[in-house]
Amino acid sequence: MFRSISKSIMAKLIVQFFVVGLIPLIGMGTLTYYLSKDAMEKEVFNHIASVNSIKKVQILEFLKDRMKNLTLLSRTQHIRTMLSNKTYQEMSPIFEYYMKVFGYNDIILLNENGQTLYSAAKNMEYDIDSDVKVETEVATRDLWEKIIKTDIPIMTDIIKYHKNTAPALFMGAPVFADTGEMNAVLICQVNATRINVLISEQTGMGDSRDTYIVGSDLLMRSRSRFLGNDTILKQKVDTRTAKQAFKNELGTERGKDYRGIEVLSAYSHLGLTEKIGTDFDWAIITKIDENEAFALLNKLKMNTFWGMVVFIFLVGIVGFIQSRMIAKPINELSYRIVMLNDGDFTAEVPLTHPNRSDEIGLLLRTFNDGSRKLRKQMKSLLDSTNLLVSSITRISTTASQLATSASETSSSISEVTTTAEEVKQTSQVASEKADYVARSADATTRISYAGKQATENTMIGIERIREEMNNIAESTVQLSSQTKSIEDIINTVSDFADQSNILSVNAAIEAAKAGEHGKGFAVVAQEIKTLANQSKEATNQVREILEEIQKATSTAVMATERGTKTVAEAVELSEQSGDAIDRLTNRVTESSEAAIQITASNQQQLSGMDQLAQAMESINDATQQNLEGVKHLEDAIKGLEETAQTVKSVTSSYKI
Repeated sequence: MFRSISKSIMAKLIVQFFVVGLIPLIGMGTLTYYLSKDAMEKEVFNHIASVNSIKKVQILEFLKDRMKNLTLLSRTQHIRTMLSNKTYQEMSPIFEYYMKVFGYNDIILLNENGQTLYSAAKNMEYDIDSDVKVETEVATRDLWEKIIKTDIPIMTDIIKYHKNTAPALFMGAPVFADTGEMNAVLICQVNATRINVLISEQTGMGDSRDTYIVGSDLLMRSRSRFLGNDTILKQKVDTRTAKQAFKNELGTERGKDYRGIEVLSAYSHLGLTEKIGTDFDWAIITKIDENEAFALLNKLKMNTFWGMVVFIFLVGIVGFIQSRMIAKPINELSYRIVMLNDGDFTAEVPLTHPNRSDEIGLLLRTFNDGSRKLRKQMKSLLDSTNLLVSSITRISTTASQLATSASETSSSISEVTTTAEEVKQTSQVASEKADYVARSADATTRISYAGKQATENTMIGIERIREEMNNIAESTVQLSSQTKSIEDIINTVSDFADQSNILSVNAAIEAAKAGEHGKGFAVVAQEIKTLANQSKEATNQVREILEEIQKATSTAVMATERGTKTVAEAVELSEQSGDAIDRLTNRVTESSEAAIQITASNQQQLSGMDQLAQAMESINDATQQNLEGVKHLEDAIKGLEETAQTVKSVTSSYKI
């Protein structure tokens, strides 16, 4: 039960409503009950104490009145005359009147010796010389002795002076003669019924109220309304109340009476010793059963109980309604929260009271607003997740392609590095050959200058032909010899041009292999090829000229006689030869310079190829690092793709 209450907010609220309603109700009911009980108890105690006091006063007044009447009777002249004349019967009407009016059972006259002279109840005189004892003498003996000793009126306790008689109370007063001497004692037997009538008056006290008199021996001196007439001097009241009555003048107490029933009691002692002068005292006790005394309180308690039952019922109804008003939207809210927890973001609490302005209304509206915002955010998250998954897939594909490209690039760079190393070696060979070409070009240049000088000398010789025709043969022989040398040089230059042409072709091939870095070298190779072709053409021209010179030299021997005639032609040819030699020299010089430039370019190209090789090694290292980075990137993208797929699978289960 408690577990089900702890799981239900409505049950908790109902219990709390009950607790909140019952605690003050029970508190106020209990407080009201006990305050009412205290007030009623005080009221009852005050009432029975008042009754007790009234009864006490009534009893005392009754006894005082009887003592007073007896005293007055004992002092009348009729009593003295009767005693002196011994005419006891003459007093009979007076005694009967007193007995009737004041409720005496008997009026007895005793002489100074304690002998009974007359009994009004029996209306007879007694013989004092007889040995027969009167019944009342036994009961009144002590009273007579006390009166004789004290000369004052005295009252006895209620006693049972004979087994066949009811308990009685006696009062006595001295009778004085005209001389002032006491010569008799007048005793009256008081009817205890009159005392019982006074005590038994129950007006306004209910069914269980009882007032009774207790003697110092704790025996009743009056009858109890619950025990009948047989209680006097028989029923013992051994209770704390009775004992306390002889200690205090007035008191109230709750306890058990002689019947063992819980009662409320008021007690007091009558003060007979002080008020009447007796040697004994009585206590008067007034009681009422607790059930009757608190009957109104019990009724109030029952009314309070049923009122509490009705109030509890009303609290239950109100608590149920209020708890339902509070718990129903909270239950709806908790159900929607469970839906949210299960991934259903369409959950919204239906607002049965849209204008509800308390905290619950604010909570429901805030939840609905938050649910809508969360649904919108989740939709954006789902779209973003799908986009993320798509993007990651593309990135993964790109990364794979990048890894493949990086691998291919690494392979290509390795190949390029190898090719660069080969180009470097080829460049070294080309550089060596370019050095050789430069040296050959330098030699050709020197030869060209020598040829030019020879041509100049030829021209001088031709000039001298005019002066020294005799030396024509010798000059012709020398010319023929020099022509042969020139032919060798021309052959050498022609070979050099062929080799330069081959080198330029090889250089062009290597430049094509070098790619972008070999473009400049290709241009130089082309220029070398062009110069080589031009050198070859010039060499061919020189060869042709030399052949003509050889022919001329050959014919010069045979046509010396035509020397003069041909000198002019020789001068002209020499000039042409000089021009050709000049051109050849210029071309050879240019070829030499080009060879020098080729050598310098080869050196630069060699240095560049070294740098290219180093750069390719650096590029290769960087490419390897990039390849490793791409692999790490690919692994990271795979992990990210798995995470994105997980997020997608998680978010795809949400209902928006």
